[in-house]
Amino acid sequence: MSRDKTRFFFDRTIAPIAELASGETVIVETQDAHGGSITSTDTVYRNLDEVFERLGGANPVTGPIAVAGAAPGDYLEIELHHVEGAPIRGIGHMTTTPTLHPNLEPETTICQREGEYVVLPTIRGPVRVPYLPFVGTLGVAPAGDRVPSFGQRPDILGNVDLPELTNGAVVVLPVHVPGGLVSLGDAHLVQGDAEIHRSAVETQADVTLTIHRRTADDVGFAGLPQVNSGDFIGSAAPGPGHLEDLVRAAYDDLAIRLERFYGFSQADAFRLLGAVGKVRIGQVVPPVYSA
Repeated sequence: MSRDKTRFFFDRTIAPIAELASGETVIVETQDAHGGSITSTDTVYRNLDEVFERLGGANPVTGPIAVAGAAPGDYLEIELHHVEGAPIRGIGHMTTTPTLHPNLEPETTICQREGEYVVLPTIRGPVRVPYLPFVGTLGVAPAGDRVPSFGQRPDILGNVDLPELTNGAVVVLPVHVPGGLVSLGDAHLVQGDAEIHRSAVETQADVTLTIHRRTADDVGFAGLPQVNSGDFIGSAAPGPGHLEDLVRAAYDDLAIRLERFYGFSQADAFRLLGAVGKVRIGQVVPPVYSA
């Protein structure tokens, strides 16, 4: 599925670019957060408004992809088999704009991918950091009004920038409209927790995935989007909301799952989470937060 089939919204009125049978595997080509417009340090965006003015939107997603037979009340289990970052150009980029750090001059930095490393230019010379690619934005169409692809909500997921959305992850989302209408994009070569720079190392990607149609009993759904793997079960809490409230919501969802679907008592569940639970902050990019 080509990266030229991108949209700027999760929207039930957009016709799907393809319909998959449940269990079908495909490769989805995704565009970077700036629509492929940045190829050198000469292209600089001063703020999000400027991105909108130049591109007509931000954070494009490839899709939507329909799943045959999926209907409201069903769930989609999306297996991410492989995320290949920078498959064409071999580069990613970072855009410097004001956020949690002091006001800095707007700037674009080009970062090369070199095998299992990403090279960040600095005044002291290049710094090599591990290549840890993931999908920053993944979601389904809402039942009501469309949601911008740079947005996020608990009912659709969206732009959460959680590094767990990578090879081996299984994402579970509710279906709100016929076909579910899955869209994804905004891949990163690597990102620090909370994306406090307002930019990760943004990149295009080729994402190999399988989508299954499931029932509530199949997936053990408790209310929030799930990000699971062979090593952990996870609940994602996208904004809106204060970060503390989102962390609590994610832990509450996990406790419900442990009690309802794994046979633990409520007290057991919270003790287990208190002993081994981990928090991953996807975004602290006011007013957007995710955990």
